[in-house]
Parts: sequence; structure tokens; C-alpha cells
Amino acid sequence: MLNDSERRALADLERHLQHDPEFVARMDGLATAPAVPAFPIVPVLSAGLFITVPLVMLLFGWVGVIILLYAFAIAIGVIVFRRL
Repeated sequence: MLNDSERRALADLERHLQHDPEFVARMDGLATAPAVPAFPIVPVLSAGLFITVPLVMLLFGWVGVIILLYAFAIAIGVIVFRRL
């Protein structure tokens, strides 16, 4: 439970934040965010990598695995960059 001084401090803080247009705009942006979660592409790519590494190793050797890991790292980097 809050005591009287904490309640007054909280009410004062809320009054100041209501008059801050930048804060209100940020909070409105959060309220309009889509409710549907993003597709879990990183786990799907990781599972795909787990499945394809042995096949690539058998067909193309270490060079193929290194190229596959490089492409995986680029894909993850693009996904992380787009979600920021």
C-alpha cells in the first residue's frame, strides 16, 4: 500500500506526464500496436539450419557449411535490423 506522500508524488507525476505531448504520443503509439505477434522466423530458420547442415556437409563439404552459416547469419541480422 502507498502512504499519503507516495500517493501525492504519484499524482503529481501523472499530472506532469499528461501535459507532455511527446510522452502522450509514445503511449498512443503503443496502444495502436498490432495485437498479433510476429511469426517466429528465427526459430524456424534455426530448425532449418539444424536440418540442412548435415545434408550440405555431405554434398558440399566444409565450404558449403561455412557458406550456409554465413547466409544464416546474414538472414538473422536482417531480421533483427528490421524489428528494431
